[in-house]
Amino acid sequence: MHSSFSAAPVSSDFKPVRNRNLQLGFLLALALCAACADALDPVPFQGVSGILTYLSEPDSASTDWIRVLAYRDLPQGELDLLAFEPPSDTLPRQGLSAPYVVALEPEEYAWLVVVWKERGNDNLLEALRAAGWYTASGDAFSAPASFRVAADSESAGINVIADFENMLTIAEVLEVLP
Repeated sequence: MHSSFSAAPVSSDFKPVRNRNLQLGFLLALALCAACADALDPVPFQGVSGILTYLSEPDSASTDWIRVLAYRDLPQGELDLLAFEPPSDTLPRQGLSAPYVVALEPEEYAWLVVVWKERGNDNLLEALRAAGWYTASGDAFSAPASFRVAADSESAGINVIADFENMLTIAEVLEVLP
């Protein structure tokens, strides 16, 4: 059997690269990589996580998004409600439960709330509804329970109930919160 592959001839003046600077540079780079190996370790997640349990499914046609928001202090007025920490990713609109995560700074947080936004309404003070929040009793709308996020750690198991049939407007939330 004959192969059609043939290697190109090597020139008689071919010499391997023997550049001392190149070799030293390679060894230096290798030493630096070994020294900074700890910096390549993954950064631990810092924030809060848990399971969001839906008592009822939201109306998909009118739902723009569902997110979990965290507040350092309980809101005292409408504008305070817009001063939340970075939210969770958008959560599913169907199903009975969904895991959530919210990346947060190390701090004590006073309120973790499930927020529903109405589709097609860009006025957040009108479009947002509270579907439930983290409570010590585990229901949707009892007194809020605070939680702490420690440095470089996850506050896991902060589970929340969402009741999409009994959502509260911003005005109702401000009446209910202490």
